[in-house]
Amino acid sequence: MANIDKGLHHLFLSQIETLGMEPVARRSGIVSQLAPERGRGSAWMAGIGPDCLMTVLDLEVEGAVDLTSCGPGYFCLGIMSPSCLETMPRPVSAPGPAGLVMYCQDAGSYAYRLKPRTPYVSRSLCFTPRFWEQLAFDRRSDGDALLERFATAPQVLNAPHVGAMLQRLDARTADAAATELHLTALAAEAVACLMDTAEAEGQAEAARGSSEAARLARDARALLERHLDAPLTLESIARELCVSRSRLAATYKAERGRGVAEELRDLRMERARELLAGTDLPLSEVGRAVGYPRPTTFATAFSREVGCSPAAWRKQHRL
Repeated sequence: MANIDKGLHHLFLSQIETLGMEPVARRSGIVSQLAPERGRGSAWMAGIGPDCLMTVLDLEVEGAVDLTSCGPGYFCLGIMSPSCLETMPRPVSAPGPAGLVMYCQDAGSYAYRLKPRTPYVSRSLCFTPRFWEQLAFDRRSDGDALLERFATAPQVLNAPHVGAMLQRLDARTADAAATELHLTALAAEAVACLMDTAEAEGQAEAARGSSEAARLARDARALLERHLDAPLTLESIARELCVSRSRLAATYKAERGRGVAEELRDLRMERARELLAGTDLPLSEVGRAVGYPRPTTFATAFSREVGCSPAAWRKQHRL
């Protein structure tokens, strides 16, 4: 434990001291036993590098005990009994298929109580923010974004092999020759699964976003086609589609390569040409049918876009 981050080192030691458990150095970390008169069980903690702490807790106290956890902000991945989850100061993710839960704890302290004769069992890995910063540097990836993703919306980690590795942890193996290698492999596998999960979720979000954007653009286009005669504006279209003006404008431009107003203008001119060539409607009626209630406004817009007046175009293209 000598090389572990001081904040992580202190994270659980204060609780161990409150419980009257004397930490004893082992080949891998420290192990503390609960005195028989105070209950039963043990706590094993081992550092996996300076910014990752492994903890194995298996405690049952005879009388209620009030504890205070005080330490740095950290990210935790582990398997915890329901009684342990109840002590968390904030909600955690729903357990995954292997019973894995994840949560981020802000820096500071919080108090909780151990109930008498209640099993508190957990196997967990705690990572400091610096771990993710170093990971981002080493892997040229966005470690902050990874941590933020799990902090704001913890994902269900479908990694039964990581859960199985955690379940096998037991304080009795703290002196085993290969334990440090097992712990290093566990941390590496857990981080790899977290990164895979984050990447998969990011890709799924991108796919969902792309699908939603395409749908919004299609809905907007259909609305334009249905209401060419209406006094449409970007604001009225956005209101009809229940989105903001800025989102509609940006999404439509990105999906169709042109703005809403430009698309509307072209659709109106296309429809006007169809009516001029294929019907005997008066020019004023053609204008109203494509959103220009005043004949002069229609004539000006048509001439600007097509290059000649509506009457001249009809004469040249009458079917």
